[in-house]
Amino acid sequence: MKSSRITYIKNILLPCLFLSVITGIITGGLIFLFKLTASFVIDKSEALYAYVRANSSYIPMLILGMTLVGLVSAVLLRYIPDARGGGIPMAISILRGLVTFSWLKSLVFMFLSSMLTYFGGVPLGNEGPSVQMGTAAGRGVIKLLAGKNRAWDRYIMTGGACAGFAAATGAPITGIFFAIEEAHRRMSPMIFMAAAMTTIAGTASAQFLCGLTDISFTLFHFSADAELPLTFLWAAAAVGLISGLSAAGFTKVYGVTRKFIRQTLEKVPFILKITLIFTLSACIGLISAAFIGSGHHLVDMLIKGHGVTGMLIIVLLVRMLLLLIANNAGVTGGLFVPQLAFGAILGALCGKVFIIHDLLPAQYYPVMVIIGIASYLSASSRTPLIALAFSMEALNGLPNILPIAAAVTVAFLVIETLGVPAFSDIVVESNVEAYRHGRKACIIEADLIVAPESFVCGKEVRDLLLPPTCVVLSIHKNAAFHVPSAAISAGDVLHVHFQTYFPEETMRQLEDMVGPQSDDLHASICYGGKNEQIPDL
Repeated sequence: MKSSRITYIKNILLPCLFLSVITGIITGGLIFLFKLTASFVIDKSEALYAYVRANSSYIPMLILGMTLVGLVSAVLLRYIPDARGGGIPMAISILRGLVTFSWLKSLVFMFLSSMLTYFGGVPLGNEGPSVQMGTAAGRGVIKLLAGKNRAWDRYIMTGGACAGFAAATGAPITGIFFAIEEAHRRMSPMIFMAAAMTTIAGTASAQFLCGLTDISFTLFHFSADAELPLTFLWAAAAVGLISGLSAAGFTKVYGVTRKFIRQTLEKVPFILKITLIFTLSACIGLISAAFIGSGHHLVDMLIKGHGVTGMLIIVLLVRMLLLLIANNAGVTGGLFVPQLAFGAILGALCGKVFIIHDLLPAQYYPVMVIIGIASYLSASSRTPLIALAFSMEALNGLPNILPIAAAVTVAFLVIETLGVPAFSDIVVESNVEAYRHGRKACIIEADLIVAPESFVCGKEVRDLLLPPTCVVLSIHKNAAFHVPSAAISAGDVLHVHFQTYFPEETMRQLEDMVGPQSDDLHASICYGGKNEQIPDL
């Protein structure tokens, strides 16, 4: 009994309380610093673009300057690939154990590269880098404070990612849902506790620091005072339908664009591609501020009813084109807020059309914008629960939760019916393909004996973040325990089966969880259909 209590404290309470809280506090402070710096950089960028639009003689200097900014960004990204692209897909790849990364390099260069992106006006957001930096902070805490307990790694990194999202968006409940619906797509007590404790600590830390400055903790500053009556529920469903179809179309185009840039433009030097994207963003940004930037100010503008319908269509198409090119090429920056801007534009367009044709009273226009944001998020990421939680926390959508839920459900049904994968899944798959390039897959079956006081003791299989594709086929219970239990005990034998491109690394991860295995480990390895005894793993 005493041994089981010690094991419980060591393997559950310690990581979920002590390490999670430390990670949360560090992540909250880190994201506050990130938001503070980004706010300063974005303000200077907007002022610079506005000044040059009013003084056209400086246009060549601006374009040349942004080209140089792009060149610096390209050099950084060339040598630090962990900082490329949207931070959320990369974080998901890491949390699922699909790729590895250098936590310190990722943290530092993600921060620096993001600032270059924001100054250049490339339409990417700050929530993706925040999630990846939170993931890196979690790995750093494990490395520095619990290096011998590597089985905790992915749990604490998951908490760091959730805290990074919550601190960036001001939506802690949504941050917790991120672990369950997006990162791991399953619920377990261990995942929930790690995510919740880290998010609470990170949110409190960031909110406290924001209160000392003029940096806003929340992502948006608006509310829809009008409550949409049930008689206009059809309007919410219509927005959901359009958002679902638009998200499906955008995801398809994203895949085509990615293939074109990765294959057709393969011979174009990476540094040249990144530099040209900054140059292109500068040229387009001189036309209108609505075409560049993360889209945060665009959403604020739309909720207030500004913008002409025809212009919104152009803004939508231009921003989509720039985002497709920038993200596929590898420019650092998040995709979350830019996609929210797409949803806001769709909701605004639908609201204006309904109002012009006397189908909807004008006071419900802001509600349409909020519904557009939530439904597009639900469809593009295939995360309806995150969309609902985010609409209540960040969009003040609680008074209109029924029409928002209707739109979110319709949008999700559309994307599910069409069979279009989640936007982030396409990026994750691409990251994994690049990571595994040139390696040979093998299939391993092994019998692992659970060591006393190891990480898995007292846990059920559902609580374990096993290596990718690893399945526990059977558990041979230790005869010393006569009480039937689904929990794993010392002496149990786990028969596991998995496919891996890194057999030594995968077996090391399993030993971190079940304890060291003897030299006569019973395991077999299969390369291309041929079985062999596994060599000295």
